[in-house]
Amino acid sequence: MKSSIRDDAALAAFVGPRYAYYSGRWALAEVRGGMSWNWAACLLGPFWMAYRRMYWQVGVYALIVCTEPVLHALFRIDMPLALSRPLLYALALLLGMYGNQLYRWHAESTIRRLREYHWSPELVHDSLARCGRTSWPGVFAMGLLLLVMAVSLRPLAGLVAHSTGLLAG
Repeated sequence: MKSSIRDDAALAAFVGPRYAYYSGRWALAEVRGGMSWNWAACLLGPFWMAYRRMYWQVGVYALIVCTEPVLHALFRIDMPLALSRPLLYALALLLGMYGNQLYRWHAESTIRRLREYHWSPELVHDSLARCGRTSWPGVFAMGLLLLVMAVSLRPLAGLVAHSTGLLAG
């Protein structure tokens, strides 16, 4: 017999003290086709995702942001500023509109995974509290990741271009 913790109780254990806010936003999103506004997700993007322990989503975000410098480094493709800035703004807008729904999918996926792993509702509840909630170290790690990206990717583009002879000619 699998653990039988209720979905609302599981979500509340996962989200923590802000469950009332998120349950209201999720209810609004159900009426609006998955869309409800989240200012923190819009303005803080990857930091909000790291704070909410959405680590693989942060990785996808980082890959999208890293695409332009890597394309420039490997293939000498210069993305015009008129495209790269709007891409970042579009990502921020999408996170603002669908961040709450993304967080719900993340929470439900984690709950399903923990229920398959644990047989006891008490263990599930404890694991939800550990795997969910928030993470200030995650925010710090996100800041460190952005710093590493900013310091290493731009010079990398110049080094690769020089070493492959792309600048000659």
